Amino acid sequence: MEWTPEAEAWLKRVPFWVRKRVRRAVEDWAASRGKTRITEADFLKAREELRDKAAETGEGYTVETCFGGAGCKNALTDSAPLLRRVEDLLRKADLTSFLREKVGGPLKHHHQFRVAFSECPNACSRIHIADFGLNGRIRLEVEPGLCSFCESCLEVCEEEALRLTEAGPVVEETRCVACGACTRICPTGALREVERGYRILVGGKLGRRPRLATEIVPLAREEEVLRILERVLRIYREENRRGERLGAIIERLGWEEFRKRVLE
Repeated sequence: MEWTPEAEAWLKRVPFWVRKRVRRAVEDWAASRGKTRITEADFLKAREELRDKAAETGEGYTVETCFGGAGCKNALTDSAPLLRRVEDLLRKADLTSFLREKVGGPLKHHHQFRVAFSECPNACSRIHIADFGLNGRIRLEVEPGLCSFCESCLEVCEEEALRLTEAGPVVEETRCVACGACTRICPTGALREVERGYRILVGGKLGRRPRLATEIVPLAREEEVLRILERVLRIYREENRRGERLGAIIERLGWEEFRKRVLE
């Protein structure tokens, strides 16, 4: 489709990583109106209409995943079965109707209840800004007497969460992200994986008052994840004002009160 120089100039102001998508959307908009040439006025009109439309969503929730299930070497979990169960739970909660009533108008993307899955602690799916975030992790045990003092664990730990003492390895719990790199490289079993599951984070959001998600359960199996999500959704529905995000509810209730109601 032909673009006038003035329209092209406006398009060049669009960030390059979405420019092709914007061009296609504007051309589709123009074609639907029988146009074969896009002028500056057409571009500005399309921008106005498409921007309003893009801000709306038909769903009251969204679920994001990382690429761990596609063969990522860092993946600790395979969330596909749990993902389906989480989506079923979200559908049954009917958040779309609930939020439409609370908002009193069209739903925008910032109204959505956001769930994010990451198969490892790298958190590529931005779990720290989700209402309900999960990342795969392990629990390890240390058998100091089996240590050969090869120092392989020290070399592979990106967090510098290990110290090697005369008695063997010591894990600094405040630094360890439970990625399992040390257990995979340990040749003697001094560092041993004993469990895999999900770390659960709640209450993350961006916007005017950003808030990073807070850990509520350090390691959970699938059934516990679903139980916690059900309780979180119940509180979210009971306490919600005007379609606010979970983080706003947590700030209003206070962390200890919220945590108590979820875990009681």
